[in-house]
Amino acid sequence: MSRKPPSNEVRVVPIDLIRPGSQQARRHFDADALRELADSIRESGVVQPIVLRTRVWGYELLAGERRWRAAQQAGLHEMPALIRDDLTESEAFVVGLIENLQRESLTPMETAAGLKRLGELFELKHAQIGERIGKSREYVTNYLRLLNLAPDVARLVNEGHIMLGHAKVLAGVPLKDQLGWADEIIRHKLTVRGLEQRIAASRDRLVVFRPGKPSDWQVLERELSDHLACPVVVTADKTGKGELRVKFHSLDELDGVLAKIGYVAR
Repeated sequence: MSRKPPSNEVRVVPIDLIRPGSQQARRHFDADALRELADSIRESGVVQPIVLRTRVWGYELLAGERRWRAAQQAGLHEMPALIRDDLTESEAFVVGLIENLQRESLTPMETAAGLKRLGELFELKHAQIGERIGKSREYVTNYLRLLNLAPDVARLVNEGHIMLGHAKVLAGVPLKDQLGWADEIIRHKLTVRGLEQRIAASRDRLVVFRPGKPSDWQVLERELSDHLACPVVVTADKTGKGELRVKFHSLDELDGVLAKIGYVAR
């Protein structure tokens, strides 16, 4: 069976017949930015057509979901679209991914997941993925490294609390240490270079010796963590000197810790 030729004809399609595609790379939409786009569409209409393909129930959205959502907010009942019934499933995914990458409308983690999916679909190496989307091999490699981030750190990256440069450094840190370093970045407003220096310095430190049974220390840390409702780490060297560290992520958490140890501010 021959494939349909691609169509460059722009049609006007009822909005209520359109549904998002199942392979859309984008999952997060900034509410404020969406409202601004809706205001613009209300004033000037939809300038750039969305891309659809025909389905039994209507039309599947391949590219332009943000415009589609904003058009609904603006009260539009129809919008311009290109119908691409010539595309396979894999090609449809690529069309949506490339448009989002060109518009820089994906979060860092969405970009990483999309590039990974593209590589799996076509069995591509990093350089080949870059050629397919018009980006460098380094661009692809740097984003794919983000898939090594712990879930909590990935969320901080997506929400903009941690920048991409910091995230690339954190991706090379063991999973168990990533959230602690993420906390350091936010609290101390570390530059990427500052983060790299601190991580390098921490690797040069001597490994501390924990006297007694390791399980005893683990039990102590766990019980203190439960009591204070914050992560607690206890370390000691051969002489018995050491430190007890309590991590908190907000001033409210700090107030809670101080109250539990009986500290009253003067």
